[in-house]
Amino acid sequence: MVVIYVDRTRKAEIDLRREISFIINTKAKDPRIGFITITGTKLSADFKWLDVFVSIMGDEDEINRSLEGLKNCCGFIKKNLQGRLKLKNIPNIRFLYDKSIDNGIKISKILETLDKDK
Repeated sequence: MVVIYVDRTRKAEIDLRREISFIINTKAKDPRIGFITITGTKLSADFKWLDVFVSIMGDEDEINRSLEGLKNCCGFIKKNLQGRLKLKNIPNIRFLYDKSIDNGIKISKILETLDKDK
């Protein structure tokens, strides 16, 4: 029998990630928010701050507009989270652009060009 142990912070991060994704995709109506994917969450030890890492499809302007739209929706998202989760305090949310997917695409292109050169 395998027992998977998930600590309280990690469980809260998973729940917050799932709920924030649902709220953004179904309830947020800000036209600046483009096609985004939440790639990760990091909750502070005191549960006061939540860093939400997002991947955004588009050019630099679309990325900046989407991040601005997400920052303006933080209050709306927190209010919806209070009704959906049973947390004593909802953390303050910071949206951060996750460049890891872009970096992965660049590395893949470099590897393809190296492979073609052989």
